[in-house]
Amino acid sequence: MFLVLLLVIIIWILYKFIIIPQVDKLRGLEEEKLELESRKTGIDSVLDKEIYIHEELSILQDEYENISKSFFTSLNQADIINLLGEMLNDDAFEAEDLIFYEPQEEEVGQLSVRSIDVDIPYNGYFDGIVRVLRGISSYPKKIIINKMIMDSMEDKLAGTLSLRFYSIEEPIDSEKKIISYYDLVGEIQENPFEPFEEYEEDLVLEEDMEGDIETGESVGEEVVEIYSREILEDFEEGSFDFIPSNRYVKGSVFRSNKSKSSKNSLRLEYCILAIGNENRAYINLADKEIYIKYPPASLGIWIYSYGYSPSTIGIELVDQNNEKFDIPICEGVSWVGWSYLEVNLPLDLSIYPLRADKLYVELTNYRDDHGVLLFDRLEANYPIESNSLGQFNTFHVVEEGETLDDISLKYYNTTKKKDLIKRYNELKSDQITPGRVLVIPR
Repeated sequence: MFLVLLLVIIIWILYKFIIIPQVDKLRGLEEEKLELESRKTGIDSVLDKEIYIHEELSILQDEYENISKSFFTSLNQADIINLLGEMLNDDAFEAEDLIFYEPQEEEVGQLSVRSIDVDIPYNGYFDGIVRVLRGISSYPKKIIINKMIMDSMEDKLAGTLSLRFYSIEEPIDSEKKIISYYDLVGEIQENPFEPFEEYEEDLVLEEDMEGDIETGESVGEEVVEIYSREILEDFEEGSFDFIPSNRYVKGSVFRSNKSKSSKNSLRLEYCILAIGNENRAYINLADKEIYIKYPPASLGIWIYSYGYSPSTIGIELVDQNNEKFDIPICEGVSWVGWSYLEVNLPLDLSIYPLRADKLYVELTNYRDDHGVLLFDRLEANYPIESNSLGQFNTFHVVEEGETLDDISLKYYNTTKKKDLIKRYNELKSDQITPGRVLVIPR
């Protein structure tokens, strides 16, 4: 009896501690086997699709290449200037200027692209203009002719050509250039747009520079002046008053949604009966405190005309002694649509800074005129590479509680230029005392 009981106990122990764990382990291995077989089946399925994946990837790559061929990979101004130099090189076409605007983002379907607008005031003969337009239209990259203003000028045509360049940025690790300086010139030679080894990005003006600096880039045999444009007034904010010179001048001023840049322009409606000594419709700018601190190469403004007019458009400037300077911008309105007008200001440094006091429309005696004009983007134009005009520094008087971050943000819209200000003013720390006069590199 005892032996039977002992045998039962031994069998139970073997079953409990050996057979059952082995069965559980075997069941676990079976489940793991099933899982691995399932994963293997999935992997085999993916591998079977490899050829189709490669085909789909090839199709997508072809689609990307086809799309990218129609766009620039960058909106580098130097490359665009070189490209336009080739396109506008025609004996019967003269580009007077290249006006660049800030790049912008656009959504084209589900694609995000960047664009930049370039305005080209020009004059020339009909055949030359047609050849230039054909060259632009036939270029394989995305260049849109936004607008073209054309007026007759003696035996020539003159106006403004507005272009828009579109770009899809390449990945950061890509070194491919769709526009290359060397591709444009057709041979390897030194690139004038490459910085020299000692170039410092923050350094605006090299103080020990000697000699003359050219202020234009060659386009064929013509010279296109490249400007740094300081926006004095964009007419986006604040109020503007209409001021008549006498009771026979009527009109009004208000903001318009039709603009050349940003969202708004300023609309002037006027009706002038010229029987007084001064027959002007004024737009008051005095409250805007628009200062021109040193002589620019020119003062520019966009003006939209709905019709021709004999009136003179001008700007009234005031110096610190309240002496007024009437500067005619144009004598007679000879265009319809937007036109960019420039005027030279006095070069006498002793009268600066000048304050823009009023814009005006004037009519000579014994005439009458009425019309509507839009004004946008009043700006001072300074040659980018001039050591005589446009590269003077600005001065700032430190006020109570101001910091270098505040001053950098005020003049550069970023706090990252603080070290540049410190270097120009030999500051050893961020501490500045009220009343100090700081040089602000422009």
